[in-house]
Amino acid sequence: MLGKLAVRNTKRSLKDYLIYLITITISFSLILAFHLVVASDEVLKLSSGMGSFKNVLTFINGMIIFVICFLINYTTRFMFEKRSKELGTYMLLGIKKKSIACLLVIENILLGAAAFVLAIPLGFAFSQFVSLVIVRLLGIPKVIFISVSVGPIGFLAVYFLAIYVLVLLNLLRRIRKMTVHDFLYFEKQNEKKMFGSSRKRNILFGVSVLIGAGALFLWYSRCSFEKFGEQSTTTWLMVSIILLILSSYGISATCADMLLSVLLKSKKMKYRKDHLFVARTFASKVRTMSFTFGTLSMLILLSLLCLNFSSINKGVYRTSIELNAPYDVEVFDWTQPFDDFNEYVRVIDEDYTINKIMMYNVYKEPGHQIQNYYDVQFYDYDPVMKLSDYNQCLALRNMDPIDLKDHEYFLVTNRQLLYKVENNEAVQRIRFAGEELHLKGIDTKSYWYNMNNTGRFTVIVPDAYVQGLEIAEPHLIVDTVEETTSELEEKIRTELKHFLVVTDENGEQTQEYYRVNVRGTAIEEQNSMTAMMASICLYIAFILISAVGTILAVQSLSDAAKYTYRYQTLRRLGVNDRSLFRTVRKQLWILFGVPVICPVISSFSMLTSVNHVYQVMLESRFSYLFYFIGGLAIFFLIYGIYWMASYIGFKRNISEERSNENWDY
Repeated sequence: MLGKLAVRNTKRSLKDYLIYLITITISFSLILAFHLVVASDEVLKLSSGMGSFKNVLTFINGMIIFVICFLINYTTRFMFEKRSKELGTYMLLGIKKKSIACLLVIENILLGAAAFVLAIPLGFAFSQFVSLVIVRLLGIPKVIFISVSVGPIGFLAVYFLAIYVLVLLNLLRRIRKMTVHDFLYFEKQNEKKMFGSSRKRNILFGVSVLIGAGALFLWYSRCSFEKFGEQSTTTWLMVSIILLILSSYGISATCADMLLSVLLKSKKMKYRKDHLFVARTFASKVRTMSFTFGTLSMLILLSLLCLNFSSINKGVYRTSIELNAPYDVEVFDWTQPFDDFNEYVRVIDEDYTINKIMMYNVYKEPGHQIQNYYDVQFYDYDPVMKLSDYNQCLALRNMDPIDLKDHEYFLVTNRQLLYKVENNEAVQRIRFAGEELHLKGIDTKSYWYNMNNTGRFTVIVPDAYVQGLEIAEPHLIVDTVEETTSELEEKIRTELKHFLVVTDENGEQTQEYYRVNVRGTAIEEQNSMTAMMASICLYIAFILISAVGTILAVQSLSDAAKYTYRYQTLRRLGVNDRSLFRTVRKQLWILFGVPVICPVISSFSMLTSVNHVYQVMLESRFSYLFYFIGGLAIFFLIYGIYWMASYIGFKRNISEERSNENWDY
């Protein structure tokens, strides 16, 4: 009997909570899809960087499970509230509270089981799409078929059980405290006003706004080249995020009252059309779910940040390649006796057609005048490169050469460290080999991380000035006709291990594989990172946006059923369907729009601040604006689907009640 009743109620619930079931199904299917992808040996073999994909995904799924648990718990609570009178009637008929609890548990398990079963084939389909995206981002001209395996389905089953055990335990705890009276009048409980006086509300609102502004200013103050690398920056950014969370909850708790107060003070506005009805409906709702609105705002902010970070990660792709490996093969040494570079050339020549070979030296300038401005203590010289070698490096990268007159020098440095020497009068003139050299210019475009082992900068001088200087590092650059791959780097490491694994006087071995850089490896690693971060960020963003949209949709549909009398009253007062549905649209615009305002402002401010650090690696200092607009477009596309589903469901509920009313007559 209890089982049949549970099945009947579950079928009935599908109609009202179809959007909830769809969201849960898609969420479970995405979890399964990503687990299927990382469990595929073929995907992991695409790149060495894909090995960390599984570890990152495990951490991310912990957060996703929390969000899904929050979504299911919230929806279960509303389902419980909507059916409280029905459950109270069961108790009046003599059904024990324990049986009612079992009934609700069975219903929720049936809904969850339906989502779980549907998620398996859907997750399999999604896994093929995720695999296709990863392959395209890696630039691999083939398609990888992801097969179904028991392991990922087992992980999904564990997640499913963990989520529903937590949710149902909370539901059972709630039922134990309920009486017959509580069940019958649960949905009729009066809404509690959070603030007894407008003064307290205004103070909290003002303080919350100030805290939010302070948090964004603190975030902005740490996003600079001078401070971003400091250890304390991470701490201050965490403090900024905590303050931003407090601000979001404070604003969410007061915005409804503020909106209603502004409307009530203007007689012209409050009595115009349906403004008072819409504002009152929204205010009564937010007063009872201010904590939920704060949580939704934080989820929206996190989703927008994920979308923006995904775009920035793709935007720095080309710059990262040029900084890590601008040449097909590059090798250097820094301890004497220096390696025989002809051995490296021999290994490369076995598999590739060599177009050009170049060798250059980095010299030590013992005066270390430039190094003093970079706050470096672990070496006591300025790395120097002669002009002819530097121009050859530029030619290999299709860059224009430079010309230095006698008594001139040129400085090449990292973009992120440019601020240390830019506009610094002290570097305009330096003493070099007994002569005074004038700074001709500073360049960052031709810099790469392994230009010299000391990093940070290189001094370019006319060839004559390096005579008599000690060689710090010899470098080898090999330009090949074919595109290099990571297999070449692995071959060099294997066959020339005697060069790259150094044994000290104590017999301890040190691996110096960092002295070999192959462009193919750098591209593969960067592609892997881009694919991994882009897919995971989009995964997080979709789950979070869907959770927010589902909660608001369930809330609005519950209101449509719970407060049907309001719309019946409007009809009896002569409001036609067109005006009534326009009022519904306004309610939904406000309900869906208010939680978005603070996150959009905050995310734009945070992205603008982060751009101060990343703009040197992007194509343009204004690229972040396109990333922000693109992220908003993706967000509102998904968010708009939930708004539309809510509006259609709202209209359907009102129309059904009207049909029932006509039938009663």
